[in-house]
Amino acid sequence: MNHYSSERKEAVLKKLLPPHNMTVAEVARQEGIKPKTLYNWRHDAKKRGLPVPGKTT
Repeated sequence: MNHYSSERKEAVLKKLLPPHNMTVAEVARQEGIKPKTLYNWRHDAKKRGLPVPGKTT
C-alpha cells in the first residue's frame, strides 16, 4: 500500500479543478493512481471543507 503526503494529494486533486478540469480517470491514468484512491482523497478533502469537484448537496 502506498502512502502519499498531503502535499502530493493536494497537487493531484488540483488537476480535477479549473483550469485543468481533468476527470478522475484521466488523473488516475496520468499519475498511476487507482481511481478509487482519488475518489477517497476527494471525499476526505470535501469533509475537510476543501474545494473539490463533483455534486454538491
